[in-house]
Amino acid sequence: MDVSTLLADPSAISLEAFVSRQNLIVMRVHAVQKTVCCPLCNENSSSLHSHYTRQVADLPWHGVAIRLELHTRKFRCRNELCRRQVFCERLPKVVLSYARQTVRLNSALTLLAFALGGEAGARTASELNLTVSGDTLLRRIRYSSVQTNGSVETPRVLGVDDFSFRRGISLVDLEKRKPIDLLPDREAETLKVWLEAHSGVEIISRDRSGAYADGAGRGAPNAVQIADRFHLLQNSTKLMERFVNRFQNLLVSATLAINKEQTLFPISADNKCLTSMLSSLSDKRSQEKRERRFERYQKVIRLHQEGLIHREIAAQTGLSRSTVLNYLRGRGV
Repeated sequence: MDVSTLLADPSAISLEAFVSRQNLIVMRVHAVQKTVCCPLCNENSSSLHSHYTRQVADLPWHGVAIRLELHTRKFRCRNELCRRQVFCERLPKVVLSYARQTVRLNSALTLLAFALGGEAGARTASELNLTVSGDTLLRRIRYSSVQTNGSVETPRVLGVDDFSFRRGISLVDLEKRKPIDLLPDREAETLKVWLEAHSGVEIISRDRSGAYADGAGRGAPNAVQIADRFHLLQNSTKLMERFVNRFQNLLVSATLAINKEQTLFPISADNKCLTSMLSSLSDKRSQEKRERRFERYQKVIRLHQEGLIHREIAAQTGLSRSTVLNYLRGRGV
């Protein structure tokens, strides 16, 4: 029997040797293509640059795990107009770029995922000596949908957020966890036009931008708009920080009282919570803000002691009258 016929693509790789280990067979294979195609300009090249080795899992044989020790190569692109000077050899029928599993193993796992689901598929795969988790199988389902005719598939749950490289809008299919489009700017009209061209979006997750709210409301009026988790947590954190900073003097007094009573009473859960809160305020940027605010407070007190009224103090410091009054009453420090 010709063992090479068991390889994923005998025309692209050749078997060198078997290495038998406990519960594992390592197959040493090397690439044999004489010329390869540059992935950027599609120019054929036979100019060898270097060699490297990949470890890739393959389908098991009679319940024994198989791992390919794939010796492949890098080539130089001889197209002077191409930006890719050196590229890695592609083996599309064996393994995809950056993948750790062969194409046929990935196809088998995808089939298990669709047939049995996550956890049930993982249990069945374990019986077949395939190491995979239920979450990985669910990701196979999400990533298996293929775009047809070059068009973007309309997602049910759309994520809308800023994209900094081009100052555009990044659109993400949140159910499949993959980007689907990048809009050229952050205007409401641009988002509206895209949504009108891709009707069927049911839920739009976005930040608190008014432009996104306007564009989503006009482009998909029937879609439910929700705030995404990241921005909810970010806004909640900033709000809590501002709230705590308003009572900095009370927190300092409470800390001093706690330190004084530590010899008599053990630290309770509430005290631990307060200590944790104070430690979170030691962030460098927050500390600098508090120092500047305390300097303004000292300046207001000094001017008041010199006989200036609150209107004059506000004019001299650039603060509002209400802020000056709060400082003089001992609040807002």
